[in-house]
Parts: sequence; structure tokens; C-alpha cells
Amino acid sequence: MINKLVETTAKLSTLPSRTTLQKKSQRWIIKIGSSLLTSEDYQLNLVAIRHFVEQILRLRERGIEVVLVSSGSVSVGKGHLGLAGKTLPAEQRQAAASVGQAALMHAYENLLAQEGVHCGQILLTQDNFKDRKRRKRTLSAINMLMKMNMLPILNENDALADHENQFGNNDHLAAVISRLWHGDLMVLLTDQAGLYEADPRVQVDAQMIQEGVAGDSRYEEMAGGSGTAVGTGGMRTKVDAAAYAAVSGTTTVIASGHIPDVLLRLQQGERLGTFLRSEKFDQMWLKARRTTLQKTTYSLLGVAVKLSNTNSKQHRFYNSSYCYR
Repeated sequence: MINKLVETTAKLSTLPSRTTLQKKSQRWIIKIGSSLLTSEDYQLNLVAIRHFVEQILRLRERGIEVVLVSSGSVSVGKGHLGLAGKTLPAEQRQAAASVGQAALMHAYENLLAQEGVHCGQILLTQDNFKDRKRRKRTLSAINMLMKMNMLPILNENDALADHENQFGNNDHLAAVISRLWHGDLMVLLTDQAGLYEADPRVQVDAQMIQEGVAGDSRYEEMAGGSGTAVGTGGMRTKVDAAAYAAVSGTTTVIASGHIPDVLLRLQQGERLGTFLRSEKFDQMWLKARRTTLQKTTYSLLGVAVKLSNTNSKQHRFYNSSYCYR
């Protein structure tokens, strides 16, 4: 009985591994960066988009709920408008976002429709989260699309956002949605393998961080700037996003979108990219396990008492039988 109690205590007090968390997570927020969706000439990379769509559909078949945060509208719009590679003033950037968003959603819808699935577009700014009523409306839109078996595809509303209400990058948007929607796992796909101790493009022997805790101040120093000319986010925005999402218990993986079947392999528990645990989740998990342990302990003690009473009665019976004889 004591051995059983010790075994149960050890099992319940141990935090779940990275592999377990990746396998067990049921609500995924997947953010795909612009550099993964567009080619060097600022056109949509339809082959890459098809691969991501196929993986997302496979995840959904496994019972996983997915919200997709997709970048790419501004860079694609630049290509369509003949402005590739140029730094645009605010008005032209808004126009590029409008044109590019239409092309981006058209691509997603066509690829999804081939598999009998459709998508819903939700464009957001910080204004959508300024009060409880608007946050509730945003969450309701996501949940209704889920209920109708649609794939929610979110992006910042760059056609209308300004410096006062913009997120600035979709890493931040993904983190905000993770907290609003109570996501289990936020996957930030980028053109880098993960978070390194130093910029691997400068320091070739830099080591990648395999696993850590979101919010660790050391990671802010390790992270650099924007990875490519077409993206607005960099490793620093991903580290900050992971810390923000972790407050509500969301775990984050930062991984390369160039890895074949990266999403499916993560779901199978492979240790790809950088895994940043949520301290809040770990605390909640341990608290829940302590409650379970208490109940288990009381149950085992109850069984022990019953066994003790039974043995005592049997002992008295045998003794009385012996005296009778």
C-alpha cells in the first residue's frame, strides 16, 4: 500500500513533458509568417500554402481545433501593385494590404474547397479588444466559425489600422487570440529553426534553445530583429508573444515552416524548434495534481483501514475458533 502511494505521488507531481503537451493539446493557434507564404518576387507561394492547408486539415481530422493567423497580405499586395521591395507610405501600404488580403483569402478558399472545407476571414485591430463587449464579439465570431466547421483565418486589418490601434505584427495578434480563446498551444512558424543564443546568421556556432520557460528575460537579449524584408515580426516579437500568451496558460513552439510536415510532426510529439512552457499552466497542472493526490491518498487510506479492520476481525475469529476447539 505504501509503495502504491509513493508511486502515485511521484507520477502526479511530475510536470508533463514537451512531447506529452504537444500530443495532448486540443486547441492550436497557428501563425504563419509572410516569408513562408510568398516567393522572392512577392507572389503567393501556392505550393507552400497547399502544404500548410493539408497539414491543418489533418490536424482537424484528429479532433484538434485550429485557428490560423496568416500574414502575407501586404507583401502579396506589393507584388500585385508592382511595388515589390519598396518601402511604402501609409496610404500605399493600406492599399497593398487590401489587394493582398483578397488574393490571400482566395488562395486559401480554393485549396480548402477542394477538400470540402471553407474558411472565414476575421480582420482585427487593437480596437476589437479594448472592452469586454468587443472582445466577446470577436470570440463569438471565432466560435461560430468553429461550430459551423469552418477554418477561422485571422489577420491584422492593415487596410484600416494606424499607429494608434495596430498590433504591428501577427505574433502579437496570435498571442492575444491565444488568451482570448484559451488556446493550449501556439505555434509560430517562421523562416528560422527556432530561438538561438545568438543570431545564427552572424555566429555560426550559436546553439538553439530546445526548451525553456516563456517570459525568461534572457530570451529577450538573445532575440534579434526582423528575419526578412517581407516580414514585420522577428524573433523578439515571437519571444514577447510567447510571454504574453503564457499568462493564460498557453504553451508556445517557435519552429521553421520549411520543415516538411512540421505541424503534423509537432502533433506527434517531435522536438522541433524551441518549446517555451507556460509557468501559469505548470502551476495550474501541479495544483490540479495535488488535489488528485489528496483524493487518491484519502482513497488509499480508506482501503487500508478497511483491510486492517477485516484482518482484525479474521484474527479474532480464528482465535475464538481455536479456543472453542
